[in-house]
Amino acid sequence: MTPLTKGLALHTFWLRLLSIVFISLLCCSTAFAQLPTEQEDLQIDPNALKNASPSELINFLQDFNQQKQKAGEDVHKLQDNLPDASQEKTDIVIKDSTQRDNIKNSFLSPQSVYGSNIFQNSQIMQLSELSTPPPDYPVGVGDHIIVSLWGGADFEQDYIVGRDGSIFPQGLGKITVQGLSFANAKSIIFERFKKVIPKSTNISVSLGQPRSIVVQVSGNVGNPGPKVVSAFTNALNIVAMAGGVTKYGNLRKILISRRGAIIDSIDVYKYLSTGDFGKHLYLENNDFIIVPFYDKKVLASGQFKRPMYYQLKRGEGLDALLGFAGGFTSDAYATGGMIIRNVNEKQTIKTINLNKAVQGDRNGLHEEPLYDGDIILVNAIHPGLTNKVIVKGEVAYPNVYEVKKGDRLFDVINRAGGVTPNSYLDRAYIYKGAGDSTNVKADKIDISLSDINKNDRSKYNIPVDPNDVIEVFNKNQFSDRQLISIDGEVRKPGNYEKYGGMTLKDLLYFANGLKPTAEFGSIEVSSIVDIDSSQKGLVPTRTVVKTYSIDQDLDLDSVTENIVLKPYDQVFVRKNPRFQLQQNIKVEGQVKYPGIYPKLSENERLSSLMARTGGLKENSNAKGAILYRKRMQGQATDSLASSSEPISIDLQNAIDNPGSKFDLILQEGDVVFIPETNPVVAVKGAVQNQLKIYYDKDHPNVGYYVNQAGGFSERPWRKRIYVTRANGKSEKTRNLGFFHLYPKVRPGSVITVPVRPEGKGLSSSITQGFISAIPIALVYLITKL
Repeated sequence: MTPLTKGLALHTFWLRLLSIVFISLLCCSTAFAQLPTEQEDLQIDPNALKNASPSELINFLQDFNQQKQKAGEDVHKLQDNLPDASQEKTDIVIKDSTQRDNIKNSFLSPQSVYGSNIFQNSQIMQLSELSTPPPDYPVGVGDHIIVSLWGGADFEQDYIVGRDGSIFPQGLGKITVQGLSFANAKSIIFERFKKVIPKSTNISVSLGQPRSIVVQVSGNVGNPGPKVVSAFTNALNIVAMAGGVTKYGNLRKILISRRGAIIDSIDVYKYLSTGDFGKHLYLENNDFIIVPFYDKKVLASGQFKRPMYYQLKRGEGLDALLGFAGGFTSDAYATGGMIIRNVNEKQTIKTINLNKAVQGDRNGLHEEPLYDGDIILVNAIHPGLTNKVIVKGEVAYPNVYEVKKGDRLFDVINRAGGVTPNSYLDRAYIYKGAGDSTNVKADKIDISLSDINKNDRSKYNIPVDPNDVIEVFNKNQFSDRQLISIDGEVRKPGNYEKYGGMTLKDLLYFANGLKPTAEFGSIEVSSIVDIDSSQKGLVPTRTVVKTYSIDQDLDLDSVTENIVLKPYDQVFVRKNPRFQLQQNIKVEGQVKYPGIYPKLSENERLSSLMARTGGLKENSNAKGAILYRKRMQGQATDSLASSSEPISIDLQNAIDNPGSKFDLILQEGDVVFIPETNPVVAVKGAVQNQLKIYYDKDHPNVGYYVNQAGGFSERPWRKRIYVTRANGKSEKTRNLGFFHLYPKVRPGSVITVPVRPEGKGLSSSITQGFISAIPIALVYLITKL
């Protein structure tokens, strides 16, 4: 290919690539151009609204809002399906105007300001739902007036008040009603109809659909702008429709303006306090509702009944705040109230007795002024009784008690039920003021209670003050517990508290007496202390063990029963070695009488047991018999293993040779199982087909059954073949050089051919030796020839 040809080919390639990119960009731009974007608002044609009636205006605005919302949803769905590179750069992506408005309103919505939650619902009071309009409702253009006749004549007609302010019933002429109250308009219409209808005809005049008006909402609201509402609608309702008051909006002075003049104001707190809107002001078309900035906002924090932010008017102070907050809770420390205030860009604190502030001028204290940003803090009173005394320790009823004026120590202790027999009277303590957690240091006074029931004038009967703590000791606190133990053949072994004069017979009663297995011969008592009368007390000595006899009726003799026990004595009741309960053995399987058999003697053997069972059945496999014996106590066992372990036995030899090594001595709990004759041999492991083969007595060798299983598979380990008998005993292959002597096969046997692991053939050195020897052998043979 020439250089010119190569250049033309490269040029053609780049032209095609640029064409593909251009077409792709053109398609994408066309797709985006067809999408309504968030910045493109649906336009309203002003000419279409010029001649629209109020009801048509409402329907038009509703349809417009639905179309706008649907357009936003379509954009949102389409944008979700398009790749957005901005999602890779920011954690939060606001995809439509609705989400942005919600986030914006969440920042503007006031938090915990009293009265702000009234606007959380879109309606506060809906007058248009009333069945009958208020009598003072001013009739205007667009109202529907319904006239109904019945009785002498049946008639109903809906008249709409025209632009000239009148209705025009046929045959009655024009009736002007604009500007009249509904009550007056109703009376005029009633009189005009009465002139032309029969006297027996009843007449009813009612208001149908009220007219719609447009009210402008401005100031600190969530969504300011024009709102199309019913003429019945209250101003607060319209503020709620506009998203409510923002955190800077004034809840205390919502203004209503008509033709440039303020005609009324609404105080939300007045409505919340009294439930009354005041005189209802009917709004007119193009009225303004203005929410200005609040004058001041303060925080009531702590033990107020309603702690939150409050808006106050310019002249309002602490009294007004307490009224709005509901006053204090029962645990408020109002005497130590605090006002935290910002002064000259610094925070200051002022302590004020709010109890006096509540009482006002009666104590000469004028209302405390409050300023924007003030925090009024009321803490809770200290949680603790001030007129208490605590009595604890060894009294009848330790608890907290009232301390009265003039109370003394003995008075308070007797109020707690007095001392008990275990009270230590020689020493008690009074901790002065220790019941007050704020008291860092409490004085301790030593007292004696020996005269508590004898002499009220005792020097220890001292005055008791609030928050004192009285502690009375138990005399057992000053001595160790003296225990005596009993173990062995008693019904309730264990440790028992020793008391003075406790005898051996007493201890046996505490232990619920002796078991029938107790030895008649003796009881052993081990002592580590002995009484030394010269030293007047208990003196430790070496351990002394004394033995006492028991009568055959399991009772102590007259001398032994009066033996007094010493502290820390240990009593042992030995077991009678000649007393034994029945020991049972279970026989299962192919015997004439299977079941449970008690041992006849300590050394009964297998042959004796089998004779008692009536002998073996014809189809029994004596060589497959197994003995199951309980595991030895303390032997480690797997959690899934049985509590018994199998023991291989030669039952036929045991029966044929009583007393021989095959005739085992039985133990309590043994289970002897004699299986049925199994005429098959199982082959498994490294064979072609692992299966069970019917036993052939003419072929008791392993090779026959391996051949029946298809022969060996890959890597059979022939010298490790073993045969497991029906009784669980296994026999391995005996290896004599290159010869293998396999075990004999019997009915019920399992032949296992292990798989030879990798690398378990001839070693590499031996193999190399054989290979090296081959040439030498050939040379030798050739030279010999």
